Amino acid sequence: MKKLFVAAVFCSLLMVVAGCGSKHHTITKTDGSTVVSVGEPEFSKDSNTYTFENLDGEEMTIKREDVQEIRENQK
Repeated sequence: MKKLFVAAVFCSLLMVVAGCGSKHHTITKTDGSTVVSVGEPEFSKDSNTYTFENLDGEEMTIKREDVQEIRENQK
């Protein structure tokens, strides 16, 4: 009984941690191509660009004028 309880608690915690992870966003550019970011892209008013990390772990920067849409991916 104790092992079952411990397993249930562990599974519950695992689901909570997985649900709180970074959300991915799909960025659709004006040329029709898409890029997926890990976490929400950060907008810089100074340079008028979005900066984000892609799925390969590379930092990318895209000009605001090249972005058509940014939407959060559903799980």
